[in-house]
Amino acid sequence: MSRISEYMKEMLEIYGDKVELTKSIYDEKTLSLAPKALREFYAEYSKVDLPFGYIYSIENSLKDSKAEPFKSEGFFSFGFDGYFSYWLCLFTPEDDGLSFTYWDHEGGEDIGRAVYKDIIEFLEAVRSEYEESKDQWDAEDY
Repeated sequence: MSRISEYMKEMLEIYGDKVELTKSIYDEKTLSLAPKALREFYAEYSKVDLPFGYIYSIENSLKDSKAEPFKSEGFFSFGFDGYFSYWLCLFTPEDDGLSFTYWDHEGGEDIGRAVYKDIIEFLEAVRSEYEESKDQWDAEDY
């Protein structure tokens, strides 16, 4: 089992029916349209819904990535947290191999540097923020 499959299995165990996995239907030609750092993911899944965000299909991501500022910055817009942040992957990784970041489109800031090397590291960072904010909201209910 690949690292990605293991990670998604773990997400199913933690979040149950809040996780929706759609198996990949992509051939090599379609996979080649995505950044190299996402091809392993898209070879297994065509899209994924998680409680902390959504990973779009290659087709939808390509459409979104034609918009600014993604296009001029060289980012593939592959997902969204459901609130404010787009999930981004560079078509060409930074010199240090980093490819992933997220961008709050309402924050008024430019897209920053990529800060994560792979999809699992990125998803774990986003999930950690989700869990912290979820815990914060739960604590405020008392």
